[in-house]
Amino acid sequence: MAITVNILGEDVQLSGNPVEIECTGGSAPANSKNYQILLKIISEDGKLEKFPKTAVVTPNAAGEALFDISGYVDQPVKLAFQYPPSGAGTSYTTQAFNVQVQAGETWMDEDGITQTTWGSISDVFQILKGGVSQLQLNMMRDASSNFYQFYLANGKWLTARPWGDFVHTAQPVKLWFMPIANASATFKVNAMYMDGSEDLYSSAISLNTNNLYEFNCNAVLLGKDAINGDGSKMSFFDVWLEVGGSLISDKRRFTVDWKYCERPNFLLFANSLGGIDDVYLSGYIQDKFNVEGSTAFKRGTRTDTVKDPTIIVTNRQGQNRWTVNTGYKSLTTMQYLRDLLVSKQAWYVYTNVVGANPRIVPIVVENADLVLANRIEDLWDMEITFSEAHTSNFTFDNRSF
Repeated sequence: MAITVNILGEDVQLSGNPVEIECTGGSAPANSKNYQILLKIISEDGKLEKFPKTAVVTPNAAGEALFDISGYVDQPVKLAFQYPPSGAGTSYTTQAFNVQVQAGETWMDEDGITQTTWGSISDVFQILKGGVSQLQLNMMRDASSNFYQFYLANGKWLTARPWGDFVHTAQPVKLWFMPIANASATFKVNAMYMDGSEDLYSSAISLNTNNLYEFNCNAVLLGKDAINGDGSKMSFFDVWLEVGGSLISDKRRFTVDWKYCERPNFLLFANSLGGIDDVYLSGYIQDKFNVEGSTAFKRGTRTDTVKDPTIIVTNRQGQNRWTVNTGYKSLTTMQYLRDLLVSKQAWYVYTNVVGANPRIVPIVVENADLVLANRIEDLWDMEITFSEAHTSNFTFDNRSF
């Protein structure tokens, strides 16, 4: 009997959550033994290493088998993003895996010979690196929803950042989008000023379901004036995608933070939904340097001079570390920062001096037990410590870059 395959979770799924394939219609042939249902997992685009893989499950009495292939497809992704920002943004074909599955049956016949048959190969579905918490996963299930329906079918940007998030005029503000249909769209950023005037940025973009899209959203970095010709400051800017005048994304607002900050700090991090988010930290920063090493003892000799040691440094290496205060944040932003704290990949936009020579430094956000909000004070900030994702026996010449 042919096996029917149902890909639960639909066309795009997150690798860190269950990726379930339901197979039905299994039936052991007469006089057979050890009847099992097979599932071959195929990397259609060749991005998954050491594929195809085959999983085996003994079906229940109704001939049904449920496969969870997340352990196979949750592979590392070499993340990419654009810095410094240039234009409206870019697309990536390398950030999602294209996967197919093929069901089969295996059994031992009455002569003791193993028999195997295979069905047809499924359509392609995609896997994004990421996941949602068990609580959110359960809530979506309770609502008969999933990642695809909740985020992609509703045109949501792939971020948990709150509406109206405060940003700096120099911040590399980014949003990520995964389309569910090919389209000729328009990316729009509308800057609103305190005097009520506005200035619209518009860029045509071709959307393809095989791509993940990164958009640069900061109106100032897209060429709009932070302070217009009448001397009015930009108050906020709204970002959206549309096709034929109709929105295909949700509209997101970013509020410009005009509080003075001597040295703005920006972090970027791989968020839980397959995109890369940016964070503005407006508080103080402490530059630190962590040093580790080992020594060995060398017995003195009669030829030693006053310059010769008996304790020899056999290894010495250093690592840059920083502690940054977030500055005052709203409660919704503090809750959003949990995504930064659990991220496995993050980057610091480092500058030699205030606003000069910015460069990307890969970092590791250090383990901590942090207070996100003290509701007695109603003023929320915290300190985040992170270290360079390198150690070195040598120094970096800050004059060179």
